Parts: sequence; C-alpha cells; structure tokens
Amino acid sequence: MTQHTSNSNGKLTTIFIVLLPLLLFGLFYLYTKQARTDLKTMKYPRKMFAIGIDTITEGAFKRIDTVYHEIPSFTLTNQYGQTISKDQFRDKILIVDFFFTSCPTICPTMSEQLARVQEQLIRDDRVVIVSFSIDPVRDTPEKLKVYAEEYSAVPGKWQFLTGDKKEIYKLALEGYKMSAFDDGGDDEHDGFVHTDRFALVDPNWNIRGYYKGTSENEVNIMLGDVLLLLEEFKR
Repeated sequence: MTQHTSNSNGKLTTIFIVLLPLLLFGLFYLYTKQARTDLKTMKYPRKMFAIGIDTITEGAFKRIDTVYHEIPSFTLTNQYGQTISKDQFRDKILIVDFFFTSCPTICPTMSEQLARVQEQLIRDDRVVIVSFSIDPVRDTPEKLKVYAEEYSAVPGKWQFLTGDKKEIYKLALEGYKMSAFDDGGDDEHDGFVHTDRFALVDPNWNIRGYYKGTSENEVNIMLGDVLLLLEEFKR
C-alpha cells in the first residue's frame, strides 16, 4: 500500500512539474492580452487648444475637422554647441520643460523626474526630452553640458537648449502655452519665473497634456499617456 501511494505521489509530482510551465505561460498570456486590450481601449490624451475648423477632402467625401494649435518653428543651440531646430524632432513625441541651471527650488526636482522618465523610455527613440533654459545668458552650452551630465542625460535622448532669450520666452508663452519670463529681479535666482509643468507633445506638434513635474504621481500619469501616444502613432 505504501509503495502504491509513493508511486501515485511521484506521478502527481511529475504531472505538476510538466503542467506548471504551461499554467504560468497561460497566466502570462492572459495578463499581457488584458494589458494590450486595456491599452487599446483607453482614451488617448486629448488634443489641446482648438483654433478653428477645416474641411478635409478624402476622395469623393468631405468632412469637417478641428484644427489644433501647433508648436511653432525654432532654432536654438544644445549642450554640445549643435544647432537644433524643430525639424530635427520630426515624428517624435516630446516631453518639454522650462528651467535654468542655477534654479535652487523646483528645477532639481523636475530634472530628477525627467531623469527617471529617460530611464523608463530609454529604449524607444520615438520619445525625446527637451529642456529649454530661461536663463540663456548664463546657461551657455558648456554650462548646460555640465548640468546634463549631473542628471546622466543621454545624447540625443535629452536635449538642453539655449539661445536668444526673446525667442525662448515667446516659444514658452505662445508655443507651449507655459509661463516663463524674467521679472527683472536683481538676485541671480529671483528674476526668473517659470512653470513647474511638463508638456507632452505628439508627432503632429499638438499639445496633449500638462503634468506637474515635481509630482511623481503626475509624472507616472504622463508616462502612461506616452505609452498611449506610442500606440496612437505606430510606425
């Protein structure tokens, strides 16, 4: 009787060992299938700043479509002294912020969050981080390069841009609809005011969302929206 029981237990153990990988694979498949289904059924982040309507002709049919604000052209210089224009971000999803290297308050926290974002999205070259300095007189390419290295910015993945002060401020206010200006303060740090938000921009240059750059929770929401945009704008 003992021998029979031992054999039965041995067979059950063998069956369990054989079936376990199949069971685990099945659970993994169902989980990833559900995740993929959820991603496709979730709502994409909405386009912002409708500026009018347009008539779109598609063969014999016409339809009315909303026209949304697009980020305007710009030409600035990055941390390597290279000229960077809007055209170099064609077909990219952008995560944008405005900062300055000597900022003693929110900028370090925002940059730490962007470093985390870079780590999460490092394998996808369709996503680029762009940080515009609002203190371009002090923030030379050399200074930006040192700052970029402090946060382990990957060349090409995270661009730090400087250039004409008026162009940057106009780009912030009129292009990205974000606050950035010099209020004329005497102190090195007191004169500059800028938003604590990150802007998410799709490959069509439409703004798709704003997220508090000092909030880990909101940055996580932004990361989720990036994944949705990657699904929306598949290669």
